[in-house]
Amino acid sequence: MNNIRTQALVIGGGPAGAAAARSLAEHNISTILLERDLSYTKPCGGAIPSSAIAELGIPESVIRNHVTKIKVFSPKGESVAIDLSGGTFCITERHELDSTLRGIASDKGAKVIESEFLRFESRGKQVTSVARRRDNGEEFKITSDYVIACDGITFRAAASAGLPKPGFVYTISAYLKPEDYNSDTCEFWFGDENSMLSYSWIFPASDFLSVGTGNEDPRLLTSTISGFMERRFKMDINDIRKDRFISKMRAFRIPVWNKPVYNLDNILFAGDAGYTVMPVSYEGIYYSMKSGELAAKAVAAGCPGQYKKDWTRAYRARFIMMSMIRKHLLKKTDNIERWILLHQRKEVQEMAMRLWLRKEASRSSLLSYIGLFRHIIKIW
Repeated sequence: MNNIRTQALVIGGGPAGAAAARSLAEHNISTILLERDLSYTKPCGGAIPSSAIAELGIPESVIRNHVTKIKVFSPKGESVAIDLSGGTFCITERHELDSTLRGIASDKGAKVIESEFLRFESRGKQVTSVARRRDNGEEFKITSDYVIACDGITFRAAASAGLPKPGFVYTISAYLKPEDYNSDTCEFWFGDENSMLSYSWIFPASDFLSVGTGNEDPRLLTSTISGFMERRFKMDINDIRKDRFISKMRAFRIPVWNKPVYNLDNILFAGDAGYTVMPVSYEGIYYSMKSGELAAKAVAAGCPGQYKKDWTRAYRARFIMMSMIRKHLLKKTDNIERWILLHQRKEVQEMAMRLWLRKEASRSSLLSYIGLFRHIIKIW
């Protein structure tokens, strides 16, 4: 069995892994990026705030559409229309995005290998990982000083290190033809009829609509998304499948953020493998890439424990806030109704835009939003 030596091994070639590998290579750290399937397309809406495009080094070429409005629907059918101020939502296609980000990491000097991580053979000052090549099935070893695990919901690296899996919210989505749809608007539909502990969505690109839903019970995914499509497009699901489907429905798991483990000595966990998905909104791409960058920064400094400190300082407060809203908000229909209607107020819309669209990290922005929902929770 061949043995490869590198300073850093990144497991998983999604946004988190690509961001970590790029950052490591920029620090002149020899880096191998393992991706088990370079042709894989993750089921995902693919939305990224425009404020994050330059921040994360994402090329404009992967943006399929700029969305300037969102429309949120309450369980009782009330709606709130919001014009996005100070930015847009950029819609991407995940295979194109992931492939482009891996290409940037490769151009910076990271070596991309299409292989599957199998297990850790040994851990200590150095880590020996066992992988299997996709082209010929050959197993080989990689010895590294550090590992950044970005292998998503497989959690194979975490399991091999003895860590438990988190809880999940389940999603299902498909690409539809964008007929008779305003390409400038994202839609979010709340309530048990449309989703349970999540929402149904429509994200428009220039050549497709990403339509999906989430549910805490995976057995209800197909019936939930079928019902949502029938109500939204006023067509029988069989006709929708026949006339409008570009891709098949595909299900996926989203980890629920709760007491993540940031590192075990010189093995660090980022992206979905580090549970870095925002509660309620379930935004993943931005926080995955930031986690990959922060993990790489800690590796470059030779201090893996710095990763948790940096992440906590930057994002823990807003994750706690959204976890609180998820706990109190999505459990009852009346709570969701109040929450959505509250966003009819322009000052509330501005608070939301500052946090979620423009990614302002100021203490005042966060405290203003928290203060508002503390008042609402008392009502609940």
